[in-house]
Amino acid sequence: MTNRIQIALAATVALALVAGGCATKRYGRMQTVSGVERDRYTCEDIEIELAKVAEFRRQVAEGSEINIASIGGFLGDFGIGNALEKGQAEKTAAQRETELLTLKAEKDCLSRRSEESN
Repeated sequence: MTNRIQIALAATVALALVAGGCATKRYGRMQTVSGVERDRYTCEDIEIELAKVAEFRRQVAEGSEINIASIGGFLGDFGIGNALEKGQAEKTAAQRETELLTLKAEKDCLSRRSEESN
């Protein structure tokens, strides 16, 4: 009977490790600025999109707080999967933000805003 208990225990540990690996968090990705967006976005549209990037970053930061998925992911791969996933999400947000800020400068949104306020 001791042999059966050991097998059951080994199977339980293996199952926990496999399930833990599936617990890696998913944050999503932001898309690069498309040609249509580049051509058609107004300064106001760009500001809205920059606000969306900020909200996405907030959600990634909030989602990276420790919870059951974090613990399961850590048990499965020592947290590497969660760290990689978060890093990729942050990378896409930074890329989109950079593209939007470049577009904002190309469309001369800063000088237009100061002209509108005068």
